[in-house]
Amino acid sequence: MPTREPLARLVRRLEEAGSLGERERQAVLSLRLQPRLVPARADIGVEQDPQAAHLVLRGVACRYHMLSDGTRSIVGLFFPGDLCGGHSASPAKHHGSLGALSPSLVADVPFRTLEALIGDHPGIGRALWWLALVELGIAQQWLANGGLEAERRIAHIVCEILARSEATGMAAVDAFSGGIRQGVIADLAAVCLVHVNRVLHALQDAGLIRLERGVVKVPKPSRLAAYADFDAGYLHLAGRAATEPGSKVSLSCETGRARIRASAGGSGPGARPGSVDDARPCQGHRGWR
Repeated sequence: MPTREPLARLVRRLEEAGSLGERERQAVLSLRLQPRLVPARADIGVEQDPQAAHLVLRGVACRYHMLSDGTRSIVGLFFPGDLCGGHSASPAKHHGSLGALSPSLVADVPFRTLEALIGDHPGIGRALWWLALVELGIAQQWLANGGLEAERRIAHIVCEILARSEATGMAAVDAFSGGIRQGVIADLAAVCLVHVNRVLHALQDAGLIRLERGVVKVPKPSRLAAYADFDAGYLHLAGRAATEPGSKVSLSCETGRARIRASAGGSGPGARPGSVDDARPCQGHRGWR
């Protein structure tokens, strides 16, 4: 697979921090990469003794932690053009392991290569540091979302997935190819599989999404974004946000239903959905799903 387009996406992301000179752009575009295929639910890299950053060329990856009880907690998502661990440019211990959520193509970028690149082009180093700050900002948004009801957290997650996948120039349904399943949403939202299923059906009953053969379709992303209080500004995307009709994301949807109550503002088509009925805490799930 040609690697120039993912590298071009990386250049565009770096230039969000400030314009790069032509020599700096060419230095990134001329990186010699050896892509490797990583199956879905397999590790890309682990926290012990890291020797390289990892550039996602195709597919979707995540950073995750395994808790002492065997539960997986996803703490970061990576899309084509994202460089995982590139801000450190040193063999320091990573914070968490990296795994592929869908069949992915990745390229390892040795830290010695990054160190040489930054040494020759300080502007690239500043841009990589800026990307690290963006990643931190996303993590802060996820922490803030922890105070939302589960249905709004999940709606916000769907909006972010749509925005970030569309910014790569690919339809969300193509970007995921079934990789973002309900278990992943559960790990992102810190709820159980059963409740994720209830919420997705409740969002469908409220007219915010449609479930079609395991695919979540968002007919009016702006309405879902309003419900989730989603503002894509924290993502610092050069591409489109989740505002176009008909956006889709591939999820695994099984049986189960719930209802979303109308908020105090009233009921009917104009009302904001409230909270899911019969929402009960349930045990988390363990490992890859």
